Amino acid sequence: MSVVIVMNSRTEAPSGAPMRAPALFVVWMLSLVLTAGVAHASHYAFERVDFVTAKEKRQLSRAGILDTKVLLGWTATLDKRNWLSDQTGIDVGRLEELATMCDLLRIEGIGPSMVDVFQKAHVRTSDDLAYALPEPLLKDLQVAARGTRMAKLLPTTDTLQSWIREARQMRPVLHDLSPAY
Repeated sequence: MSVVIVMNSRTEAPSGAPMRAPALFVVWMLSLVLTAGVAHASHYAFERVDFVTAKEKRQLSRAGILDTKVLLGWTATLDKRNWLSDQTGIDVGRLEELATMCDLLRIEGIGPSMVDVFQKAHVRTSDDLAYALPEPLLKDLQVAARGTRMAKLLPTTDTLQSWIREARQMRPVLHDLSPAY
């Protein structure tokens, strides 16, 4: 795996220390450490997701963040979201929203379109999914997907049960989230 980090000499690391060219390797290693031990079942390069706008993709790429896996690592805590907001100009609240979407992508079989439906059904994170019941969740997903192409692509209750089991086995990676809806 290779990660390209592009930063100027005035960019500061989360610790407040100035970044220097040799520190690029350290930043790359840090991105690996931030996401170590985290399941990354369905992560995507930004060009394959619609929930990150073109402007956000440019802003994040200037910080060396090119996919949902790395974005999840850099948005896992409020301190990291604040730092990334300072670096990119993306609002902290929007970074939290993106973080929750990336979190759901950790579940095998959940892609960007399904994430959108989960979010509309008020399932923001894998932790929310872990506490869901398959039958009521399917009804919520049906309401959320009504009138979209996803209405015909919703999972079965068996698939939902599998996703719920997987979510229950995952360790939470998002911290300091604002209250849900």
